[in-house]
Amino acid sequence: MARVPCLVTANILLVLSVYLSTSFVNSEDQFAPYFETLLQSKNITKNENFTKVQFEVRGRNIYSDLQIKTTKEKAAKGALCTEDLKFPIVDIVTRKESALYEIQVPRGIGGDFYLCLPHKNPDYRENANKMPPNVLHGGPYNWYHQGPEVVIRVPLDNIDTFSSIHRDRRQKQDGPQKQDGLQVMGLRLEVHEKEAEYDEDGVPEVLADTEHVIRIFGANFVKTMFITFTDRKTTSDRSCQFPKSPREFPVIKGSFSSVTSRFKIKLPPMGDAETLYICAKESNDTFFVHQGNDVWLQIRTYEPMLPLWVSILIIVVCLMFSALFSGLNLGLMSLDRTELKILCNTGTPKERKFAKVIQPVRDHGNYLLCSILLGNVFVNSIFTILLDGLTSGLVAVIFSTIAIVLIGEITPQAICSRHGLAIGARTIYITKFVMVLTFPMAYPVSKILDCILGEEIGNVYNRERLKELVKVTTGENDLDKDEVNIISGALELRKKTVADVMTKIEDVFMLDYDNTVLDFETVSEIMKSGYSRVPVFEGNRQNIVTMLYIKDLAFVDPDDNTPLKTLCQFYQNPCNFVFEDVTLDVMFRIFKEGNKGHMAFVHRVNNEGEGDPFYETIGLITLEDVIEELIQAEIMDETDVFTDNRTKRRRNAERRQDFSVFAERKGEPNKIRISPQLTLAAYQFLSTSVELFLPTVISETILKRLLRQDIIYHIKKSKEWRTDPANVIYHQGKNADYFVLILEGRVEVTIGKENLTFEGGPFTFFGTQALVQTIGVAESPSAPTSTLGSLESLNLDALLRHTFQPDYTVRATNEVIYLRIKRSLYLAAKRATLMERSQRDLQQSNDQFDEEVDKLLHSLEEDDTESAGRRTPRKQSSRNLHHNQQEANLSPKTPSIYSNVSPPHRLSHDINGSIIASPVDDCHNAREEEVSLLSKKS
Repeated sequence: MARVPCLVTANILLVLSVYLSTSFVNSEDQFAPYFETLLQSKNITKNENFTKVQFEVRGRNIYSDLQIKTTKEKAAKGALCTEDLKFPIVDIVTRKESALYEIQVPRGIGGDFYLCLPHKNPDYRENANKMPPNVLHGGPYNWYHQGPEVVIRVPLDNIDTFSSIHRDRRQKQDGPQKQDGLQVMGLRLEVHEKEAEYDEDGVPEVLADTEHVIRIFGANFVKTMFITFTDRKTTSDRSCQFPKSPREFPVIKGSFSSVTSRFKIKLPPMGDAETLYICAKESNDTFFVHQGNDVWLQIRTYEPMLPLWVSILIIVVCLMFSALFSGLNLGLMSLDRTELKILCNTGTPKERKFAKVIQPVRDHGNYLLCSILLGNVFVNSIFTILLDGLTSGLVAVIFSTIAIVLIGEITPQAICSRHGLAIGARTIYITKFVMVLTFPMAYPVSKILDCILGEEIGNVYNRERLKELVKVTTGENDLDKDEVNIISGALELRKKTVADVMTKIEDVFMLDYDNTVLDFETVSEIMKSGYSRVPVFEGNRQNIVTMLYIKDLAFVDPDDNTPLKTLCQFYQNPCNFVFEDVTLDVMFRIFKEGNKGHMAFVHRVNNEGEGDPFYETIGLITLEDVIEELIQAEIMDETDVFTDNRTKRRRNAERRQDFSVFAERKGEPNKIRISPQLTLAAYQFLSTSVELFLPTVISETILKRLLRQDIIYHIKKSKEWRTDPANVIYHQGKNADYFVLILEGRVEVTIGKENLTFEGGPFTFFGTQALVQTIGVAESPSAPTSTLGSLESLNLDALLRHTFQPDYTVRATNEVIYLRIKRSLYLAAKRATLMERSQRDLQQSNDQFDEEVDKLLHSLEEDDTESAGRRTPRKQSSRNLHHNQQEANLSPKTPSIYSNVSPPHRLSHDINGSIIASPVDDCHNAREEEVSLLSKKS
C-alpha cells in the first residue's frame, strides 16, 4: 500500500515532464518531432568494424528519414545539444507515434548514447550571414536533447578481442610477413611558427591554432596514414574517442618512410584538458587508434596572452607613440634654449605662447632626452614583440622595420622639423607624463650626463657666425640687402682700423696757411671741391695746423682779398689727431661725442732712418667714412664730386656750377671790368628770368662765353644828368638794336606821350624786342635736318636790318653799370648753340658743317689765357673780317652753311614799324659782333 502513492507521484511527475516538454516544443515548433520513451532490443550484432544495436522509440511527429544525432552528454529534456558523435542511425520501421531504428557504433566504443532531434530555428534568416552555420545550432534547425530517459547503452568490447580483430585485418591486407599493426613510438617538433617551450619531461608546448610540423617515429607506417589528437587518456590499441583536433592530418609528401614521417598539424586550444595524445589510423576507411599515454607521445598548446583585437589595438597605439616620441626627440631637442628665449620675446602671439609652454620642460635637456628615448624604445619593443606573436619571425622583422622607419621615424621627424614648436606645445602633457613615468631610470642617467658633458647653455654666436647667419638666411628672412649690409658692417667695425678706410693725405684737398688769399677764384675753387671742411697746412702737407669750415666764409667778401691766415687766426678751429691702429668702433664713439669735431687726421710714428722718431700725418678720416663702413654703402650729398675719395671715381649726378669761369683773368679785352660776383649774378638772372636767354635758347656754355665779351658799359655820375646825352641809354623813337640789363645804379624811365616816369634799379632789363627774330624763312626741301634749317633762318635774319624803336626813354640818374647785348651778338650766340647741339646730337654725321662746328666749339672752349692777343672786333673792317673768316673756316670741299642763302637787300623799319628796302652796302657787317664772340684769333 505504501508503494501506491509513490507510483502515483511518479506518474504525475512523468506526465508533468511530458507536458512541459511538449509545451516547450510547441512554443518553439508545434510540428517538431520528440521522443518520449526508448526501448532497446537485446539483439546486438557485431562485425569487425561496427556494433549494431536496434531500439524502438515512442513519441510524436515521427516521420521517415528523420535526422537523429547522438551525444555522450547527459542533459535535461529540451536542452541544446553541443556534441555530435556522427554515428549512423538507420530507420527500419517508421510510424507516426513510434519507429524502429538501428545504430552503428564503431568497435571499441561503448557506453551511454543520448539522442538529439531537430527543431526549426526561429532566428534563422537565409543569406543573413555569409558564414556557414554551426552543425548543431545557428542554421535552419536547432538540436535539442531528448532527456536522460531516452538512452542507448552499447557494451564495450574486450580489448584483446579488438586487438585480435585489428591484427587479423592487417594481416589480410599486408600479408603474413607483417605481424604487428601501425604503431607510433615518439614525436619530435621540427618546424614551429613560434618558439616552442618544453616542460621538465620534454613535452613540447606550441601556440594553438597555428601550423607546425612534427615528425613521428614508429613502425609499420603506410603512405595513407593519418594522425589526430585527443585529450582522453587511455591505453594503446584502443579506439581514439572524441578527437580534440577538428581535422585529420596526412603525411607530408616526400617525407614518408616505414618508420618515420612528417605531418603538418594545427592544434586547437587545450581548454580544460591537461595534455593531448596522438592517435593514428591507416586510411580513411579505418578508425583512429590511441597510441598510448607515454610522455614522448604527448603535446600541449597554449593560447596568446591577449586577444587578437587587443594585440592589434596595442600595436597601433605603440606605433603612434613611437612616431610621437621620434618627432618630439627631433622637435623639442632641436629647439635651442637661446632660440626659445628669442621666441618668447620677439615671436608671433602663437609662437610666444608655445615657447612659454615648452621652455620649462626644455630647460631639463638631458632628462627630457632620456625620457623621450626610453619611451620610444619601450613602445618599439612592445610593438615588435606583439607583432612577432601575430606573425612569423621574418615577417615581424620586415614589417616592424618598415613600419618603424616610415611611420615611426621619417614621417614624424619630417613634420616636427618644420612644426616642432606647435606639436611640442600641444603634446606637452604627454611629455610630462612620460618624464614622470621614466623618472626612476631617466633622471639618474641625465644627472650623470650633466656631470660629464656640463650644463646646456644653448647656441652662442660670435661675430663671424652671426654675420654669416644673417647672410645665409637673406632669402628666407624679411631683411633686404641694405639691412643685411648694415648688420654686417656693424659687426665688422671692431675689426677694421682707421688706416683701412682713411683718405690718403696726398688725395686730400688742402689750402696753404701762408700763401692763400680768399679771393673769388679761391672761394670758387673751394666751392667746386664740394667739401664742407678744408684742412689748412703750413709749410708741407703733413703739417696740418687748423681747419677751415665753409660756414666761416659767410661774412668774407671775395673783393677784399682776405688772407686765409687772418681768417684762421680769428676762428682757430682745432684739429683732431688719431693713430692708425684705432678701430672704427672707437673712432665712431669719439665722433659721437662731438668734442673734437667729425674729422680726424691719422698719425703714424715714423722711425725710419736716422734721428728720433716723429709723428707723420698719413691720411684723413671723417664721420662719413665710418658710417659708410657701417652701412656698407657710399653716402653722397648734394656737394659731393667723387663717390669715393680713395678711388676718385666721379659721381654720375649732374655737375655743380663752376663759378671759377667768372673770375677775372689777365689779358681780358673788356674796357670796363666788374666783379666776378656781379658777373655770376648776371648769368644766373639771364639764364633763369629772361626768356630769350634760357638754356633751351642759349646754352650755358655759350652764355658764359657771351658774358666775357665787351658788353659792359659804365655811366659815371653827372650833375647835369637830365641834359647830358651820355646819360641816355634809350631814346624814345630812336632806333636801337641792343638789349640792356641794369647791373648797378638806378635809371629813370619815361613812357609815352604822357611822359609817365618810374625808376628802375639793378636787374631791370629793356629792349628784348630788339633781339626777337621778326621774319621767318621756310626750310629748304633739300635741308637734311631741322638744325640746318634753323641755321639758314638765323643766317638770313642776320642779313636783315631789323630796327627796334622804343616808345620810352631810359636815362641814368646816378652812376650806372649795365650790360648791353647787340642783336648780331645774340644771333651769333644762338647759331653757336645750334651748332653745338648738332654736333652732340648728330655725332658728326653731317659733313656740310662738321669743320665749322669743330672750329666754333674749339674757339668757345679755349682757355682765356690763349685769347690775350686777339684783336678788337670793332677795329676790323667788315670786308676783311669776311675774307679772313672764309679763309679760316671754309674748305674747298665743304661748302659754307651761309652759301645756302643769297644775301637780299637790307631791310629797315620806318617810324611806324614797317619794313623798308635799302641797298646792301656790305652783307657781312651784321656778322661783325658774331666774330668777336666766336673767333679764336685775329
